[in-house]
Amino acid sequence: MRKKVWYEMLQIKFGEIYLSLYLDFQKDLKRYIKIATLIFSGSGVFGWAFWEPLAWVACIIIAVIQLIALIENQIVRSDSELEEISVLRNMYLKYLTKLEELWYECDNNSKKEKRIKKEFFMLKDTDFVAIEKLDDKLNIKHWKKLKKKADIRTREYFNNF
Repeated sequence: MRKKVWYEMLQIKFGEIYLSLYLDFQKDLKRYIKIATLIFSGSGVFGWAFWEPLAWVACIIIAVIQLIALIENQIVRSDSELEEISVLRNMYLKYLTKLEELWYECDNNSKKEKRIKKEFFMLKDTDFVAIEKLDDKLNIKHWKKLKKKADIRTREYFNNF
């Protein structure tokens, strides 16, 4: 049972770290898109006198601004979705804390195997089911680069653990 709890802790910690990285990535992406929109808008509006002889360049700039505005909702999560992802990350952290407590009890033989098994599966039935439900609803994309970073940070965490 001790190995099962340990493996579950690894998976949950990986998920929590991945969500943290994913949130940072989404917030950065949102900021970059806003900056790009401002730059294109500014160059289109303030540069009109410069671009007047080449009206097609101004039209292209305006088209790019509109494309960014349309694509943004497909690439970047909304603020409410980011808030839900943050809630999911907190759920991961709470579940991890409970698993760590269970693992310490396992490691110190302070509870019998049968009792630990019962508590573990109760946690899976309550906390983990809620996590999976919200996770399925959010449909979070898995990026290779973020997964690699999350894996490295998870290994570092448990090597120090």
